[in-house]
Amino acid sequence: MNLAAIVVFTISVTASLPAQVFVDQVGYLPKAQKLVLVAGASDSFYVHKVNNSETVFRGKLNLWKTNDPSTAMTLYLGDFTGLETRDEYFIRAGAFDSYRFMIADSVYFNAYKKSLKGFYFQRCGSDLLQVHAGEYAHSRCHIGDGFYHTSTDTNGFVLARGGWHDAGDYGKYVVNAGISVATLLMAYEYFTQQFNQDNLNLPESGNGVPDLLDEARYEIEWLLTMQHSHGGVHHKLTSEQFSGFVMPQHHTGLRYLYEISSTATADFAAVMARAARVYQPFDADFAQTCLAAAEKAWQFLLNNPFIVPFPDGFKNPTGTATGEYGDGDDSDERLWAAAELFAATGDESYQTTFSLFAESLGLIDRAMSWPDVKTMAHLTFLLGAPASTDQNLRDRIYHSLLDYCEELLRIRGASGFHVLIEPGEYYWGSNSIALNKAIVLILGYQLAKKPSYYDAALDQFHYVLGANAHNMSFVTGIGSNSPRHPHHRPSVADGVEAPVPGLLVGGPNQYLNDPELRARFDASTPPALTYVDDVDSYASNEIAINWNAPLVLVAGFFASFDIATGVRDYKSEIPETFRLYQNYPNPFPRRGSAWADNPSTTIAFDLYRSGFTTLKIYDVLGREIATLVAESLTAGSHARVFESAQLASGVYFYELQAGGFRKHRRMLLLR
Repeated sequence: MNLAAIVVFTISVTASLPAQVFVDQVGYLPKAQKLVLVAGASDSFYVHKVNNSETVFRGKLNLWKTNDPSTAMTLYLGDFTGLETRDEYFIRAGAFDSYRFMIADSVYFNAYKKSLKGFYFQRCGSDLLQVHAGEYAHSRCHIGDGFYHTSTDTNGFVLARGGWHDAGDYGKYVVNAGISVATLLMAYEYFTQQFNQDNLNLPESGNGVPDLLDEARYEIEWLLTMQHSHGGVHHKLTSEQFSGFVMPQHHTGLRYLYEISSTATADFAAVMARAARVYQPFDADFAQTCLAAAEKAWQFLLNNPFIVPFPDGFKNPTGTATGEYGDGDDSDERLWAAAELFAATGDESYQTTFSLFAESLGLIDRAMSWPDVKTMAHLTFLLGAPASTDQNLRDRIYHSLLDYCEELLRIRGASGFHVLIEPGEYYWGSNSIALNKAIVLILGYQLAKKPSYYDAALDQFHYVLGANAHNMSFVTGIGSNSPRHPHHRPSVADGVEAPVPGLLVGGPNQYLNDPELRARFDASTPPALTYVDDVDSYASNEIAINWNAPLVLVAGFFASFDIATGVRDYKSEIPETFRLYQNYPNPFPRRGSAWADNPSTTIAFDLYRSGFTTLKIYDVLGREIATLVAESLTAGSHARVFESAQLASGVYFYELQAGGFRKHRRMLLLR
């Protein structure tokens, strides 16, 4: 930073309204790009400390967009990337102040924790106790789930308690659960170190399993109850009509399992195959249960080669008005199931099916969404398939990923707010579009190491946290100005003034799919402005698990980006405690998409203070296999690579001892 540009004087933090200066209300990483957007003509901006209003940075504002296509705004752009000092700030430009924000290494960790905890608050069928839920505690709900609907070919009752409420309503839908759970599992599988916390105050915290996997398992166990004995999976479990705005335990009407659908069955197969891989190191029996369920679902798909129900997929029967999640094409779901089962088993028949569907559906050219999981399939084939992978197809997928990332950079450059939502794409759940595209960019960055992919992905996080035309964070309980009236039944009915925190609202919806939007806006309204923080606007202000899932992945990735993952060097600051992380990758080896001849994995650990440290590897009989560290190390964060070319497949343990701290973890070697 140019010290000559710093001006020191005192101003009032509350002197002006935060209306025209747009920032991420959570903040910025010290080493990352930092941009401010200003609506209206101004030539300079000033960054001030909050605690004493000292001006610490002055920058130039340049005209960025005239008549931005999504907002119709004229926007000026400033860059304060050079400011890296950890502190709390606000920005003044002309007569306007921004909301306050932080610059810190851990600036996004609270957003990650709250967004993951948002799934806990969606739990169905169990008590949310005050020790975990605080003022949002309530007793268990929907313990009578559920009865077979008359539209099915089955009568009676099946115990299908549990899982997550899907959105602002209390329904449970398999297709939406599929992409939601898979996104969480993807986060752990690809970025193990960032998502291995076991202390986020869930009921399962401290059990030796990362809390993210505990939360995902709560939904997976419900999904298992939705599978019919012949392998097909029921599409949803809901009442016939949406409930009123009551607490879930007061919604006492009958709830039904509806028809089996091939989209639900294929999504189920994909998720269970992925779960089999991810949970293997923690619970081998559960992993095997998941794999068996996936293979059983696949057999149903083989026995029913055309879409089920035929010919248009699932439709609500007469008398039912809850969410439909209809989809008239199940080919992308079958593609995804084949990819995940191939990655889980290595069975060539799955690759053959995947290749056939890939030829007709094409490669990566858009982000994933609940009705279109093609990209989920290709990412699994690219990053997780075994050594027998068709290398030519893998290379084509790789290049299609990078080509799409380049297209996303073009979209970013055309957008006033650097968001990857184009005019026409501001539909129901538009905020999730930005975040799912961010995930694609994150994976593109991991493979190609192109910094512009990283910056563009982070811009999408900035957008949902306040750098948008509404100057608000779209996540409840995050930022100075966040939704107060989401379309979310517990937030309305619980008697607590603040809504349940950590939930992403849908965002602008230019198609005005509810009466509240139609009363406020019309076809002439710029698309990005069609949002209102009103409980009646279910088409712009509802929450949903498939929107929160990419929020968790993106937030968690950037919250701990500097933790050793093979993406960047391990951070060197002094940690707050001793810590031993899960090895990455695990299971190993995984190099690109192929099994390596010289398998290796990285073990990272934090030392709170300097001293003699040992890091050793043991087999299941307790025999020492290798010593990676036996020396005095300085306080800080460290990582060691364990190469295991001579070892057989199996479970191994590694143990860290330092300064009275002793911790071991389990890892899995596969060949």
